[in-house]
Amino acid sequence: MPRRRTPRLILAQLLLQLRVVGAVARREVQVRASKGQFGIVGVFIEPLALIGTFLALRILLRGAGDGTYMNVVLWLALGFVPFFMFADIAIKAISGVQKNSELYFYRRLKPLDSLLGNTLLLGQIFGSLLLLFVLGVSIWDWQFPVQDVGALVFLFVGIALLGFGIGLATLVIGHRLPIVAWVMKMFLRRILLWTSCIFFSISIVPDAFRPWILWNPIAHGVELLRQACNPAYPIPGVSALYFWMWVVGALGLGLFIYGNNEELLFELENSTAEITGGEDD
Repeated sequence: MPRRRTPRLILAQLLLQLRVVGAVARREVQVRASKGQFGIVGVFIEPLALIGTFLALRILLRGAGDGTYMNVVLWLALGFVPFFMFADIAIKAISGVQKNSELYFYRRLKPLDSLLGNTLLLGQIFGSLLLLFVLGVSIWDWQFPVQDVGALVFLFVGIALLGFGIGLATLVIGHRLPIVAWVMKMFLRRILLWTSCIFFSISIVPDAFRPWILWNPIAHGVELLRQACNPAYPIPGVSALYFWMWVVGALGLGLFIYGNNEELLFELENSTAEITGGEDD
């Protein structure tokens, strides 16, 4: 007779799952730190250097805004930080599974746990970077620049979940058709980069061209983040409903595809491990 799933049992299983994901995230930190020259600090230096370079170039090129609604550096950070977090979570989904394939010897750990651990780690890294920019601007302007902290955090988590959902949805497809993974990387790094309102405000885009930008849910998320700092910041055409529909839809589609193909991922990872082991022998 199967054991009844009481609320206490469900809570215990949920806590165990959270500990598993946390352990995967800590392992990912250790792996990255061991490969870098600066150890654990290097895990944060790499994305900070990349984002700092883009920020410097954008400020030098001007046009980032006149500072009417918020500090220019914060305005740029609210575009670059969440976008690169989203892109890294989505792009590294398949490689993250392959890298942790040797851990799947333990059936308690699944490919989904690897993706969740990687998402948790990247969320912590980029969240710390955004907090660093917020605190830096606070010290520089001598005032806290965020009006709605709850909305800022909620939207930031939503962008991370969107990246997770898209990465999960393409996980199985990428295993079956590797070209899909390559196309997705190019799409995220090229097309989305220029249509996510990172370099410009949606309010300066002419009405005729605005729909070409607002199909991108990241553009909605980025502009909503900026409005969370200053409610007076203009965001014509931006919809919170559209953004959250994408988040829920991507998560639902990703979990559906994964749930129907999890055993396939185990078979692929086991066959990869056998081939690797044979080559080592």
